[in-house]
Amino acid sequence: MLLLKKFRIRGHSMEPFIKNNSIVFASGIPYLFKNPKVNDIVVFKDKEGKTLIKRITRNKKDRYFVAGDNKGDSLDSRQLGDISKRQVIGKVIYKL
Repeated sequence: MLLLKKFRIRGHSMEPFIKNNSIVFASGIPYLFKNPKVNDIVVFKDKEGKTLIKRITRNKKDRYFVAGDNKGDSLDSRQLGDISKRQVIGKVIYKL
């Protein structure tokens, strides 16, 4: 379980909320006793193992549709499909 980890943002998919080259901190603790919910910003691994950061926009059971805030420049569930809770590393809890 991820207690707290720092991630550097590479890209523009979460702009304007999180800008390219920003630092965010994520933790798995918020999801110990409850599931991710709509509007949470999560760090997750895609099927190839690449780490991505997106906002949850829909959920069905343990499947989550994630999307970047910058729809014109985002690799997200529109291309990748839904993600599972198992793919979620943690919730973004702080940004610099």
